Amino acid sequence: MIAPPFKGQRMYIKVLMLLWLLFPVTAGWADQEKPGSLKWRYRTDGPVLSSPVVTRSGLVLFGSNDEHLHAVDTDGKPLWQYEAGFWVQSTPAIGADGTIYFGCWDHYLYAIDPKPLMKWKFRATGSQPIVSSPALDDRGTIFFGAYDNYLYAVDKDGRLKWRWKSEYKISSSPVVGQNGTIYVGSWDGYLYAISPVGTPLWSLRTGSWIQSSPAIAEDQSVLIGSWDHHLYAVGTDGTLRWRYQTGNVIVSSPAIDKSGGIYVGSWDRYLYALTKEGRLRWRFQTGGKISSSPAVGQDGTVFVGSDDHHVYALSPDGTLKWRFKTGAEVGSSPAIGSDGTIYVGSADHHLYAIRSESGGPQMISPWPEFRWKSKNAGGALKP
Repeated sequence: MIAPPFKGQRMYIKVLMLLWLLFPVTAGWADQEKPGSLKWRYRTDGPVLSSPVVTRSGLVLFGSNDEHLHAVDTDGKPLWQYEAGFWVQSTPAIGADGTIYFGCWDHYLYAIDPKPLMKWKFRATGSQPIVSSPALDDRGTIFFGAYDNYLYAVDKDGRLKWRWKSEYKISSSPVVGQNGTIYVGSWDGYLYAISPVGTPLWSLRTGSWIQSSPAIAEDQSVLIGSWDHHLYAVGTDGTLRWRYQTGNVIVSSPAIDKSGGIYVGSWDRYLYALTKEGRLRWRFQTGGKISSSPAVGQDGTVFVGSDDHHVYALSPDGTLKWRFKTGAEVGSSPAIGSDGTIYVGSADHHLYAIRSESGGPQMISPWPEFRWKSKNAGGALKP
């Protein structure tokens, strides 16, 4: 038999109950579970500028300037690190057989399995950094650009198929269209369309460097930003459909929601929401440059990072839902997990997992986040 509490214990219990009523612990727990709250963070030994990739098997893959490709699970548990030869800022691509491809500042494109063990590595012939993120076609050909001015096509065994030279560096990440055409921007100011066998089809000149990566709309228009402050929409025949001027450089890559609405960031500190015809719907001001590429959740929430150290979540009408503070600039582009978790890197050396109410990426959208339909180049969550 348990003895009843004596008088002093009863008073102590009453005080505890009063404190519980005045300051309920559950409120704190609830705050921790709110959208925009931290689930976990994972520290590396260098800035995380690479954009993460989430796979069906539960891997979150991302590069760091600590010269490693990192793999953690969706609970933030470290699984492995793969040592490369220099900074890893390229976003990984996942082949149909699970092979992981990524570029590195040591001039190599790496192909590793998920153990992780190297399958092969391919050296850019100009011995220049590879910042461009790889894209794959249906045959497993890997396409990527390098600072030696070349766009490369490498087969799944690491052999060069062809290379095509632009007039300046390529840090833009190529995308593969429905008919196999490869689209990529260059620091020479041109958007290029290249055939699957490496033949140039057309080019469209902008007014300055292109570091932004293309996105493909539902009507197959190619969208890309330029240092000339404009976002361009280009037809599959290379004709300009429209362009929209922002207040500064665009290195952010566009995202497209299920209705065709377009989102892109600019160094003028604004995130822009445009119609598919290129008209302004709204813009939202952050406290710093936006190099991060936005991502669109199932409920239409738009997520983007800023140099003001924050990740923003905006309603489809452009109102702020929440913002999350990191320790430094956020140039990495958010990736949305199947449960709505937002994964994003920061220059403070961390990968962050942030709760959201989005319920996952907007699967029926033409291009809801960076690298979406680059043929497995955003991970196996992609269609």
